[in-house]
Amino acid sequence: MTDYIVLLLGDTEAWWDTPEEDKKATYAVHGHFTEELERRGHTIVGGAELPRASEAKSLAPHSDTVTDGPWTETAEQLGGYYEVRTDDLDDLMDVCKILSATGDAVEVHRKITGDGSSGEVAS
Repeated sequence: MTDYIVLLLGDTEAWWDTPEEDKKATYAVHGHFTEELERRGHTIVGGAELPRASEAKSLAPHSDTVTDGPWTETAEQLGGYYEVRTDDLDDLMDVCKILSATGDAVEVHRKITGDGSSGEVAS
């Protein structure tokens, strides 16, 4: 089995200003996503919803100065992630379509664990 990080990218500032009823609908979609993962044999091993991107602290490359806010200046920021263990990446991507239907981008990366389970050695 391989672990994958499912990144959720969108307008985090707008999300936190979204009416509660709309947030509940989106949370229901995430509930459906997790149920579908389990039904298809994938395992969620971690994840988190992140606060507003403006609450981040950043260090630019080769800098020792801490700045407020995200390092990149884009409309889309990391809003959360899931860590999913599976042996079927194609099916995981199919289930991720549930999340992309909310209007956020979804990006999936294989996790390099260093314990041999992913076939890679951490450096």
